Amino acid sequence: MARTKRACGFTLIELLVVIAIIAVLIGILLPALGKARTRARGVLAMSRLRDLGMASTFYADTNKGRIQNTSHSARLNWFENGFPWNYALYEYFSGDAFDPLDPPEEEAWLAVVNENYRSPLDSRVQMPGDIAVTNVPVNSFGQSVYFELEWREIAPSKRSLDDAKPFVYQRTVSRPAETILFASLGDEESRRTPDHHMAHTWKNNSAPNSSVATDRFEPGEGYVFVDGHATVMKYEDTFSAERKKDLWDPRGW
Repeated sequence: MARTKRACGFTLIELLVVIAIIAVLIGILLPALGKARTRARGVLAMSRLRDLGMASTFYADTNKGRIQNTSHSARLNWFENGFPWNYALYEYFSGDAFDPLDPPEEEAWLAVVNENYRSPLDSRVQMPGDIAVTNVPVNSFGQSVYFELEWREIAPSKRSLDDAKPFVYQRTVSRPAETILFASLGDEESRRTPDHHMAHTWKNNSAPNSSVATDRFEPGEGYVFVDGHATVMKYEDTFSAERKKDLWDPRGW
């Protein structure tokens, strides 16, 4: 009598077991892949912050040590008050100086905005036609306003020195490696497209931090200092009224 050959292949139970094993492996690997992706984005975000630090240093070197402004003090008269940092630093990323009377094509401008002023940890992007080239773009980063303020704004006891701006130049900052220049903007601030942090109000007016992102690097956030270096820190290690710690004010606490 001829033997009946057994059909080759998986049984239903064997197939279900394999599927279950694959599902378990996916469940184990996905969180690890997610963390690896976040770390990779964090590395790129820090690279962009370091580039901002280097560009700021180059700007100071070619402008007698002056630190670039933000839109807070530049307002509408850039030629008199100084260009906001997005525009002041544009030439160090594009090779061409920014002229608001003859601005670059939007494509060239957005190439710098989305490549250099945007963080890969921030999902937003500025699309063509969203914002005019001469308006503050959608930034991921903001500069501290300490370097463009007058004494009366940062030291009530020195109100008589109304027109004196004590920290306009790098050389006037006694602790450049311990004084913050740039930090990431939080989501709420980013939606309003500013370019700065009103850091002086936290101490002078007991105002809460409403601009600095605090946990995109899980934990901590990226900061650029006046000397150009960048590092990841927790926000409370940069400013804490309880501990009388302030890395934003060039004078310290």
